[in-house]
Amino acid sequence: MSFHLKLVVPSDPRFLSIARAAVSEVGAICGLPEETRQGVILAVDEGLANIIRHAYKNRYDHEIELNCQTGPNQIEFTLLDRGEPPDPARICGQPLDEISLSGRGTHLMKAVMDEVYYERLPDGNQCRLIKHLPAAKVRDRPDGPAPG
Repeated sequence: MSFHLKLVVPSDPRFLSIARAAVSEVGAICGLPEETRQGVILAVDEGLANIIRHAYKNRYDHEIELNCQTGPNQIEFTLLDRGEPPDPARICGQPLDEISLSGRGTHLMKAVMDEVYYERLPDGNQCRLIKHLPAAKVRDRPDGPAPG
Protein backbone atom coordinates (compact mmCIF):
# COMPACT_ATOMS: atom_id res chain seq x y z
CA MET A 1 0.00 0.00 0.00
CA SER A 2 1.25 3.46 -0.87
CA PHE A 3 -0.08 6.69 0.57
CA HIS A 4 0.86 10.30 1.17
CA LEU A 5 0.28 12.19 4.41
CA LYS A 6 0.88 15.93 4.64
CA LEU A 7 1.03 17.77 7.95
CA VAL A 8 1.69 21.50 8.35
CA VAL A 9 2.62 22.54 11.88
CA PRO A 10 3.64 25.83 13.45
CA SER A 11 7.33 26.22 14.27
CA ASP A 12 6.41 25.99 17.94
CA PRO A 13 7.95 23.06 19.86
CA ARG A 14 4.58 22.38 21.52
CA PHE A 15 3.37 20.99 18.18
CA LEU A 16 6.22 18.50 17.79
CA SER A 17 4.22 15.90 19.71
CA ILE A 18 1.60 15.93 16.93
CA ALA A 19 4.28 15.31 14.30
CA ARG A 20 5.82 12.53 16.43
CA ALA A 21 2.41 10.84 16.76
CA ALA A 22 1.87 10.99 12.99
CA VAL A 23 5.32 9.54 12.29
CA SER A 24 4.69 6.78 14.83
CA GLU A 25 1.40 5.80 13.21
CA VAL A 26 2.89 5.83 9.71
CA GLY A 27 5.70 3.58 10.97
CA ALA A 28 3.19 1.21 12.58
CA ILE A 29 1.07 1.02 9.43
CA CYS A 30 4.20 0.26 7.43
CA GLY A 31 5.22 -2.54 9.79
CA LEU A 32 8.35 -1.04 11.31
CA PRO A 33 9.44 -2.88 14.44
CA GLU A 34 8.96 -0.85 17.64
CA GLU A 35 12.66 -0.12 18.15
CA THR A 36 13.10 1.01 14.54
CA ARG A 37 9.94 3.11 14.74
CA GLN A 38 11.20 4.88 17.87
CA GLY A 39 14.45 5.70 16.09
CA VAL A 40 12.60 7.10 13.07
CA ILE A 41 10.40 9.22 15.35
CA LEU A 42 13.52 10.58 17.04
CA ALA A 43 15.23 11.34 13.71
CA VAL A 44 12.23 13.22 12.29
CA ASP A 45 11.76 15.05 15.60
CA GLU A 46 15.40 16.12 15.51
CA GLY A 47 15.00 17.39 11.95
CA LEU A 48 11.95 19.43 12.96
CA ALA A 49 13.72 20.80 16.05
CA ASN A 50 16.69 21.80 13.89
CA ILE A 51 14.38 23.76 11.60
CA ILE A 52 12.91 25.62 14.58
CA ARG A 53 16.31 26.25 16.14
CA HIS A 54 18.43 27.04 13.09
CA ALA A 55 16.25 27.95 10.07
CA TYR A 56 13.69 29.94 12.06
CA LYS A 57 16.02 31.08 14.89
CA ASN A 58 13.54 29.88 17.55
CA ARG A 59 10.68 31.93 16.11
CA TYR A 60 7.35 30.21 16.58
CA ASP A 61 5.37 32.13 13.93
CA HIS A 62 6.40 30.11 10.87
CA GLU A 63 5.22 26.86 9.32
CA ILE A 64 6.94 23.54 8.78
CA GLU A 65 5.56 21.09 6.27
CA LEU A 66 6.02 17.38 6.99
CA ASN A 67 5.26 14.99 4.14
CA CYS A 68 5.20 11.23 4.65
CA GLN A 69 5.24 9.27 1.40
CA THR A 70 5.11 5.50 1.60
CA GLY A 71 5.78 2.97 -1.07
CA PRO A 72 6.30 -0.77 -1.20
CA ASN A 73 9.95 -0.53 -0.14
CA GLN A 74 10.40 2.66 1.88
CA ILE A 75 8.96 5.55 3.83
CA GLU A 76 10.15 9.02 2.90
CA PHE A 77 9.73 11.91 5.32
CA THR A 78 10.24 15.32 3.74
CA LEU A 79 10.62 18.39 5.94
CA LEU A 80 10.08 21.74 4.22
CA ASP A 81 10.75 25.18 5.66
CA ARG A 82 11.16 28.73 4.40
CA GLY A 83 13.83 29.78 6.88
CA GLU A 84 17.52 30.47 6.56
CA PRO A 85 19.34 27.84 4.53
CA PRO A 86 21.53 25.47 6.49
CA ASP A 87 25.27 26.02 6.51
CA PRO A 88 26.76 22.92 4.79
CA ALA A 89 29.77 23.07 7.12
CA ARG A 90 27.49 22.71 10.15
CA ILE A 91 25.23 19.98 8.77
CA CYS A 92 27.92 17.39 9.40
CA GLY A 93 27.35 17.71 13.14
CA GLN A 94 29.82 17.92 15.96
CA PRO A 95 32.28 15.09 16.66
CA LEU A 96 30.74 12.59 19.04
CA ASP A 97 33.73 12.77 21.36
CA GLU A 98 33.34 16.49 22.09
CA ILE A 99 31.96 17.72 25.40
CA SER A 100 29.19 19.89 23.93
CA LEU A 101 25.71 18.38 24.10
CA SER A 102 24.47 20.11 20.94
CA GLY A 103 25.24 19.17 17.36
CA ARG A 104 24.45 15.47 17.73
CA GLY A 105 21.18 15.47 15.80
CA THR A 106 22.74 15.12 12.38
CA HIS A 107 24.70 12.05 13.52
CA LEU A 108 21.54 10.56 14.98
CA MET A 109 19.51 11.21 11.83
CA LYS A 110 22.16 9.60 9.62
CA ALA A 111 22.59 6.64 11.99
CA VAL A 112 18.86 5.87 12.18
CA MET A 113 17.74 6.60 8.63
CA ASP A 114 18.95 4.78 5.52
CA GLU A 115 19.27 7.98 3.49
CA VAL A 116 19.39 11.67 4.48
CA TYR A 117 19.44 14.53 1.96
CA TYR A 118 19.49 18.31 2.36
CA GLU A 119 18.54 20.57 -0.51
CA ARG A 120 18.01 24.28 -1.04
CA LEU A 121 14.87 24.87 -3.11
CA PRO A 122 13.86 28.11 -4.83
CA ASP A 123 11.32 28.81 -2.07
CA GLY A 124 12.93 27.18 0.97
CA ASN A 125 14.82 24.23 2.37
CA GLN A 126 14.12 20.52 2.16
CA CYS A 127 15.38 17.65 4.27
CA ARG A 128 14.52 14.13 3.05
CA LEU A 129 14.75 11.22 5.47
CA ILE A 130 14.30 7.76 3.96
CA LYS A 131 13.79 4.49 5.82
CA HIS A 132 13.71 1.20 3.93
CA LEU A 133 10.90 -1.13 4.94
CA PRO A 134 11.11 -4.76 5.96
CA ALA A 135 9.83 -6.88 3.07
CA ALA A 136 6.05 -7.25 2.76
CA LYS A 137 5.21 -5.52 6.03
CA VAL A 138 2.91 -2.67 4.97
CA ARG A 139 -0.61 -3.29 6.23
CA ASP A 140 -3.11 -3.37 3.39
CA ARG A 141 -6.04 -3.88 5.72
CA PRO A 142 -7.00 -2.03 8.86
CA ASP A 143 -7.37 -5.29 10.81
CA GLY A 144 -3.76 -6.45 10.66
CA PRO A 145 -0.56 -6.97 8.73
CA ALA A 146 -0.56 -8.11 5.16
CA PRO A 147 -0.27 -11.86 4.76
CA GLY A 148 3.16 -13.24 4.01
